[in-house]
Parts: sequence; C-alpha cells; structure tokens
Amino acid sequence: MTDQDNTNNSFFEKLQNVLRLVVLDDETLKEVKSFRFSLLNLYFGFISLLFLTALLSISLIIITPIKRFIPGYGDVNDHPEFMEMSKKVRNLEQEITVQEEYINGFKRMLNNEKPKIDFNQIESITDPSEGSIDQPNSDLSTNFSASNGLEHIFFTAPVNGSISSSYEPHNDHYGVDILAPKESPIKAILGGVVINSSWNLESGNTISIQHQNNLISVFKHNSVLLKKEGDVVDAGEVVAIIGNSGTLSDGPHLHFEMWYDGKSLNPNNYFNFE
Repeated sequence: MTDQDNTNNSFFEKLQNVLRLVVLDDETLKEVKSFRFSLLNLYFGFISLLFLTALLSISLIIITPIKRFIPGYGDVNDHPEFMEMSKKVRNLEQEITVQEEYINGFKRMLNNEKPKIDFNQIESITDPSEGSIDQPNSDLSTNFSASNGLEHIFFTAPVNGSISSSYEPHNDHYGVDILAPKESPIKAILGGVVINSSWNLESGNTISIQHQNNLISVFKHNSVLLKKEGDVVDAGEVVAIIGNSGTLSDGPHLHFEMWYDGKSLNPNNYFNFE
C-alpha cells in the first residue's frame, strides 16, 4: 500500500470518526445536552441543504411571478398586467383623439372653417367603401339634389313628424323643429362620431355627431341621451329620445340642425320628415 493510499484511508477514517458535542451548564458544569455526529454526516447534511435550497429557489422562480424581475426571462409583452396596461393606453389615446376632434370641430364651425376628421384613426368606424354609409337604411331615407357636394348621399331621417318651426337663419333659427309622439327615438342621419353629448340651459340635452363629407348633425331638447362623446354610431342608430329639455323648448319636439363646411343647411332640402 502506498503512502497516497494510506493518506486517503486516513482521511476517510477521520470523516467516519464519531464526534460528540456537549452543552454544559456554565455554573455547575452539568451536561445539559449532547449531540453525536461524524464529519461525513455533517458534509452530507450541508450538501442536502444546498440542494433543497436550490430546488426551492427554482420552484419559486417557475411558479410565482418572481421570474418577471429576472432580466431576459420571458417576454414582457406576454405578461397579463403589461397587456392590460397597453389596452388602457390605447383607449386613452383614442379618447384624447376624439376629444381633440370634438374641440376642433366646434372651433372650425365658429371660424367658418372646413371640419375634417380622419376616420381611419377610429378602428370601429364604418368603412364608406363598403357602401354601408351611402345606402338607404330604411324607407325613411331620401335624397334631394343639392349643389354642395351632398347630393349623392342618402340620409336617414332622424324622426318622423310635422314641422312646427322652419329653418330661419336670419332669426338665429339654424334648424327645424319637428313634432313627434312622446318617447320617439332620435336616429343618426349617417354614420359618424359623437363629438358632443351634454346638457346646457337653453338647448337641454344636446348631442352632436360629426360625419364624413365635412358634415355635422345636431339634435337638441332631448329627454335622454343614449350616446356619449367618442361613441361611433351607424346610420339609423338611435342616439337619443325626443323631449322638452332646455329653456328654449315649449313642448316635446326635436330641434335638428345640419352644418356643412361650417355653414348651416336647411334640413328640409334633404329630408321628408312626414
């Protein structure tokens, strides 16, 4: 047997030697507790503890959300929280776009400028190439010839009834008043985006819709508004209920206005309300 073998055997025997750890009372030197162990058992115990610690750490990383804090582990775009935040950001961006268009639309109307809206920015808007806007929605739709670029558009009448007050812009009456049965639904004349849905003292519950072709429709004195700012509506979709709200109203009716390129139009040239 070589010296190397003797050394290895001596080391292994030392590992197997049983050791005893004794705990004594400091005053009486009486034995309180004793432990028997070997260095080999101590090494195995230490290695087992390291293995269990590593196994527990890996399990926590795989099972719990801790893994998202490890650089390079997984794709942050797949995290549910990130996807939810991205959705909220997109919604906020769309609301800001609509709000800006709402403000700019009325500025253009007051300044006699052309109102324009990029309908491609609004994902759910009806595509005019599909023909859904330019086609009659019901037997209430009609088409009158005009010289302002709207002669080829088919409109849906907002409501059926009799005219109580005609279009008189020289008297600051920029639309028509239509008498209709109580609770009659008010419909969008074309597809578009709601740019105003609010209440004011004179006009009561008022809703305004910006359409393609630089056209804005306004509905006043409603009892109920069914759409809010930023909503996208289709031709013929109900947007309000006829009412008598506002100080300028003396009975249930709809005050209906049309604005094109910042100028008011006579609705009687485009609709047969009866």
